[in-house]
Amino acid sequence: MKKHLATTALAVTLGLSTIIVPSLNEVKVSAASINPQNNQLAVEAKADQLIQTAKSLIGKATYSNTEYKTTAPYKFSCATFIMYIFEKNGVDLATYNEDYMVQQGTYVARNELQKGDLVFFKSKQTGTNPDHVGMYIGDNKIIHMADPKQNIVISDMNSKPYYTESYYSARRVLPTLLPSNPATTGDNIVGLSYDLMNKVTMGNTNDEAAKKFTSTGFVNYVYQKNGVNLGTTSLKELMNKGTTVSKENLKKGDLIFFNNTAGSTTPGSVAIYAGDHRIIVPNSNGIMTRVLFVDYYKQHYITAKRVFTEDIPPIEKPETNTSAADKVVDSATSLIGKAKFGYVYDENSLTFTPAGFTYYVFKNQGIDLKEKLASRQAEIGQAVQKADLQKGDLIFFSGDNSGTKITHAGIYIGNNKYIRLASNGVVSEDLASKWANQNYVKARRVL
Repeated sequence: MKKHLATTALAVTLGLSTIIVPSLNEVKVSAASINPQNNQLAVEAKADQLIQTAKSLIGKATYSNTEYKTTAPYKFSCATFIMYIFEKNGVDLATYNEDYMVQQGTYVARNELQKGDLVFFKSKQTGTNPDHVGMYIGDNKIIHMADPKQNIVISDMNSKPYYTESYYSARRVLPTLLPSNPATTGDNIVGLSYDLMNKVTMGNTNDEAAKKFTSTGFVNYVYQKNGVNLGTTSLKELMNKGTTVSKENLKKGDLIFFNNTAGSTTPGSVAIYAGDHRIIVPNSNGIMTRVLFVDYYKQHYITAKRVFTEDIPPIEKPETNTSAADKVVDSATSLIGKAKFGYVYDENSLTFTPAGFTYYVFKNQGIDLKEKLASRQAEIGQAVQKADLQKGDLIFFSGDNSGTKITHAGIYIGNNKYIRLASNGVVSEDLASKWANQNYVKARRVL
């Protein structure tokens, strides 16, 4: 269940152990055999490896929410167990916290689970985050570190009320956490960083022969080895390199800069973006991986820079289901002057919350959004950048002008406009409006 391992802003103490990371050879094997776009067979092979590793620890590992021990006698919490088996097979989740795991990869419905998917449960009545995680292994079963009495077990998800009543969500992290095929420059930068993680010494000088580096010296070395000449080990100069990239458009190999004092524009540290919210952080404690969801990184984020370009064949966009999108938009606009705002879901009186409204609209077109809560709908489908919105995409907003916590849902209707259920009824608004600019959080494509 919920773990209580100690953390600091830039370092994590994991019991008596050191995080196991994939070697460069392991990363290259993955890059050569896994194509995130279309190689489902290779993804299934990786999932089988994960399952084999997990099963091999049955009877050998014991439950602990205070210690993480990766050698016999093994000690894991539910989340550190998952992190360990992924790391052993060259996949870095970069977190032992199920609160952050549930934000990685892509949402998957319970009836569409595949081997290797992460499955989350929430049994506690307080809080909004999951408190348990396991891995799906097929045939409606998960393998997980259950509790101090059972330790690692395989459980049928219909075997006990807990698995049906406490089910929270599921995420597919294969193949989104795997390298591309062929490997990109960003993949190679990330792969070399992983390979060097336990081989370099961090300090105040740079010595390539001895593999001793400052944080910026390490970054300069890794990029130089991949044909990217940054030409400086100065943190301030490094932050002036390349082109600025928004947090929503980060790609592997982008550099991210953080301050030491929240609000300051003076950089105090640099990290390498490793894809899907993960970062590689070189500092005095060594080379480590984290996720951007951590409050420290949210509060101290300054900017991100793209310091190289590469010729990547354009990915052909699937044809838009224009008919379905038009029907969704027509259905939504037909409710103008009819649907009312309320804290209930009542189809008879057409009274809904904002997310209840989007749920109802899509339901009328035979599309089940599964959830009537905006923050949960925001996990469904595929992520869409604001500049790439298409008719029928779901758009999510905050309600407090923060642009962070999701509380409202709407539907993009084209021409930079969207429709939503507001307190005064169904309204069509411009995405360039003050309210939309201040509250826009993200978008998802479900069509």
